[in-house]
Formats: sequence, structure tokens, C-alpha cells
Amino acid sequence: MVISITEKLRHLRAEKGWNRSEAARQSEIPISTYQAYEKLNRKPKGEAAIRIARAFGVTVDYLLDDSKGYPPGPLDRAAYTKPRKLTTQSGEPIDLSPLTEDFRRYFQSNPDKLRGFSQKDIEELSTIRGYGGSPADPEYWINRHVEENDALDKCRRILVGPNRALLLSILNSIEKSQ
Repeated sequence: MVISITEKLRHLRAEKGWNRSEAARQSEIPISTYQAYEKLNRKPKGEAAIRIARAFGVTVDYLLDDSKGYPPGPLDRAAYTKPRKLTTQSGEPIDLSPLTEDFRRYFQSNPDKLRGFSQKDIEELSTIRGYGGSPADPEYWINRHVEENDALDKCRRILVGPNRALLLSILNSIEKSQ
């Protein structure tokens, strides 16, 4: 059975209970672009096809293949879920855009690693460049960043305590030996 992209999009949109505007918003594409696909029977390409398929929870193959009718079969349903907004412990949003794709993917799949991070930490991580210009292992660099911050926090606590003089003499000794 042949089903056009127009019919497929209308069925999928009805399944979700969305109007065209909501379908465009969920697909993160302009409404005029979405309407061209649904009204004018234009097939999306590239990133637009991926975004629309993700929004409707189907595979790109299903979306673009006219021989696949409605409703989509189990193999045509995609297990993709839209990444949730990442926030700090205090609920402030964190912008991961300064990071390389490796770091962003790592944080998206390990949101608990952001616990205790601030936007300043993200900016610091964005300056890390490993061999060849990009980090080979984001987990290594993130763990190293956490360890360094923990060490700095310990030093700050000691500096305001009774062992201030001892810490300063240790730091001076280390600095002289380098």
C-alpha cells in the first residue's frame, strides 16, 4: 500500500494530538517548512527528516518510505527520546554548547555527572584539548576536573583553618622543588 508523506504526517500528528504548529515545534523546524511537507507532499531531507522522525517516534526509513503504510510497525517505531534539559543541583540550566560533541554526548547519557557542576565548570572543560585537538576520553577529563576541584576545595578549607601555616609551607616547598 502506497501512502504519501502528507498522509503519513497527518496520521502521526493525529496520533500525538498535535496541530501543525505543535508538530513543527516538537520537530524543531519552522512551521512553514513543516507545512510544506504536510501540505505540498515534499519529503524532508537530512536533519529535518531526522528531527521529524524523532518528534513522532518513528524511524527515518519509515517516514520516507512510501511503501510503508500507517500505522508504523514495531520495527518502525524508534526508541528515541528527546534529551532532557540539563540543570545544576540548584536547578539552574547548564548550556553544554561550548563543549565538543563527545562531552555533550557523555553528559546526556550520564546526567548525574553534572552534579555539583556550574556553567564555569563547563567553560573550563571546553578548553580541554587532547591529542589531535579533541579529548580522547571525556570521562577521564571530567573525573580529572572533579578531582582537581575537590583538591582546591580542601585547600580553601585548610586555608581558613588552624593548619593554614602548615599548608602554605608545604605549598612553598613543592613550588621550590619544581
